[in-house]
Amino acid sequence: MLIKGGMNPVEDRVAVRGFARSREMAACLRSELLYSEKRARDTLFLVIEEILADQERSGEQRIVSQVAREAAARAQAQMPPGADPVRWDVASKTVIKAMIGAGALLGPDGRPVPAGIAAQATPVAGLRQGFRDLTEAFLLEVLIERLGDVSVRDHRALAHVLFRQFDPDIPVGDLEDRVVVLLARLAGRVELRGDRYVARAGRAV
Repeated sequence: MLIKGGMNPVEDRVAVRGFARSREMAACLRSELLYSEKRARDTLFLVIEEILADQERSGEQRIVSQVAREAAARAQAQMPPGADPVRWDVASKTVIKAMIGAGALLGPDGRPVPAGIAAQATPVAGLRQGFRDLTEAFLLEVLIERLGDVSVRDHRALAHVLFRQFDPDIPVGDLEDRVVVLLARLAGRVELRGDRYVARAGRAV
């Protein structure tokens, strides 16, 4: 299979394999209820920050399920006219689940909200410093562990599945740089064996 209009058949075949790999990775995250597109994820990160800042000022307390529901409602309300539709209820749940897996949500005791049956009923008091990087690095870790064959040749596919924004003004090289920066954060949990990434510890989801 070649991309129509391609000028170089070899490059076309590489591109086709790359897109297939990205689809495989997206399917993996969807099966774990962790997939979110970059723009929606960034919007929800901002909204969740706002919710917790409002909570701190008011002295109110919300449990995880309430934060997820309110984040979806606020994100929906902020959508400009004509914007592509987003299932914010689904996106909010996947982002919150990833944040819990990454240990990015903090309870009143300052400790990460633990994954498990009680997570949705746990009060949320704050966010860990660098919560965005923690969450997106966690998504990389899930792909590495679940797929079992992620290698240094997959940096572009990882960039596409995690950070693609359909914006031609964003160089793919910048997104690949983002991938390697996040992989570096996993140095204590993922190791490089030859050209393959191997997870050292089990996931928290």
